[in-house]
Order: sequence, then C-alpha cells, then structure tokens
Amino acid sequence: MSRMIQAYFHTENQAEDARVLLLKYDPEMLEVGRLSEGYGGSGRLLLPFMEGGGLISEANMNNKFGFVDVLPTAAPVSSDDVNDGDVHALHYVLSAKVADADYAGAIDLIRRNHGHLEEFDE
Repeated sequence: MSRMIQAYFHTENQAEDARVLLLKYDPEMLEVGRLSEGYGGSGRLLLPFMEGGGLISEANMNNKFGFVDVLPTAAPVSSDDVNDGDVHALHYVLSAKVADADYAGAIDLIRRNHGHLEEFDE
C-alpha cells in the first residue's frame, strides 16, 4: 500500500531538490508544479525543520561555554495560524506517492529540505 504526500515550497529550486532526494524511495508518482496564486489550501501544514533552532541563553565569556535552549521547530499548525504572507509565498508544490514503509523517511526528508507538508486525514 502507498501513501500520498503533498508539500509546498517557496522556490522551484527547493521543490526540485526535494524531488531529486525523494527518488531514493522509488515513488510511484513524483511531480513538481507551480501555483500562480501561492498556497490556497485550508488544511493543516507541518512546518519544515529549522537548522540550528536554538538560542544561547547564558554564556561565560571567560571560558567560552554556554547553555543552549532548544526551540520546538516542527509543531503541526493550521494554515490559519501561519503568517498569511508566508502561506501565499509558497508557490511550488511537490506531489508524491510512496510505500507505507518509506513514508516516515520521505516526510523527514521533505521537512529537512524546506518543505511545508500538508497533513491529510486518513
């Protein structure tokens, strides 16, 4: 059995990079398209993972050690909760169908490569 994936990106390069990386999962269907009006869905979007999602909260300049607070980076949000400008700036969509066994890996790959993933009710 397979599962459908739909992810949105700001740039064509981001979408194409994710498409090429997804080839390792041997998807049944894999395509990238342009949305002239930007993302217009009303579903739930999972935000991409952020690189270096921490803040230095305390540092000792004498010994160069500090503590880092880790920020949550990937909570599911409704498209209504996302800054409207950001949502409409998502002009590229990647659609794919991957095997159930590959789904978690494919989702992780997309989110680590700037993809805003639409969650489907199953």
